Amino acid sequence: MQQLLQILVFKTTVKTPQDRATLAPFMATLEQINRWTVDCEDCDCVLRVEADGVSPRKIIELAQQAGFECVELRD
Repeated sequence: MQQLLQILVFKTTVKTPQDRATLAPFMATLEQINRWTVDCEDCDCVLRVEADGVSPRKIIELAQQAGFECVELRD
């Protein structure tokens, strides 16, 4: 049975293209992540993750391992 695609959204301290490059290898460790982006123009530096069956906690852990703060934004 195929899982539904999740859209997870987080407030982060990923502010520059260099920060995105630092985060990239950590995000690549989860094959369930289909796509991710960071909007560095947004005041919350929003990380948007499209994934299959990944907990928000796991994304937060990856960002923290890369050296960034990360908090889930809920509806």
